[in-house]
Amino acid sequence: MSTATRPARAKRVPRYPQQTRLLVATTGGSESQGALHLAAGLAARGRTTVLALGVARPFPHATAGLFSLKQPVVLDEESRRDVLENVRRAAGSIEGTEAWEKRALVGMPDDVINEAATTWRASYVILGMRRHSRLDRLFGGETAVAVARKTCVPMIAVPPRVRSLPHRALAAIDFSPASMAAALSAAKLLDRDGVLVLAHVQPFAGATPHEGDFVDVYRSGIEAKLVRAVQTLRRGTRRQINSVVLDGDPGPALLAYAKKTGCDLIALGGHDEPLIDRLLLGSVRTKILREAQCSVLIAPPASVACSTAPQG
Repeated sequence: MSTATRPARAKRVPRYPQQTRLLVATTGGSESQGALHLAAGLAARGRTTVLALGVARPFPHATAGLFSLKQPVVLDEESRRDVLENVRRAAGSIEGTEAWEKRALVGMPDDVINEAATTWRASYVILGMRRHSRLDRLFGGETAVAVARKTCVPMIAVPPRVRSLPHRALAAIDFSPASMAAALSAAKLLDRDGVLVLAHVQPFAGATPHEGDFVDVYRSGIEAKLVRAVQTLRRGTRRQINSVVLDGDPGPALLAYAKKTGCDLIALGGHDEPLIDRLLLGSVRTKILREAQCSVLIAPPASVACSTAPQG
């Protein structure tokens, strides 16, 4: 008489949180202090690898002989070593950075940073934010804006004064996948008791809705979609989530609300349609990066996301 044997029960493999990889682009100067402190705060949570990357701009090779007897490649290497020393010094002044990898490369900052983010499989790119003059804009001195235009992973621009994780974040929501991803990324950056506010900017500023007209139907539909967005995002975070509908031009409306309510972070997504992104969202991102008094998170659209980059 044969005895049936029960199939062996498969052992449950424990699931561990995915490791976060932070690329901190820094000059080693004072404008990078906020970015370094934010990275240190995120790294303190555990399961995080940090690369502090400095970028030395190449010496104009065509004119090198006019100013120095050294070969351009030698000048570039000396500049790279100086930048690396500055990066090590700046990171060394912050507790918990001993295990960080420090590197310096030569090239144009936006190109080097975005290429490194792809190659190193970064979860986030973090860099300093500072106010720029019109001359800076004319001659390409706005590194954060330039990186944001090409980034394939979420980018966080951080003011120099930041010393802790954000507590209150404002996420601009147009219900696209990129805006939802930006909101979720913002929630993951918040401190333990942080609050995420989803904001939809509707275009009917000053319009009085009448029951059943287009404005009334639009606003009712938006409120319902915001409720669903909040429910969706609550599955991915334990942070408190609220929502608000704002009126007017998106850039000024978001900046004014963030300042009024004391937000530490503004989060924005991109758009899969290049023309729409350039004409609408691209200008909003640039305005907020130039004028925000708090940190700014930019999440790229799915169409340009790095295929090798893990989600943050």
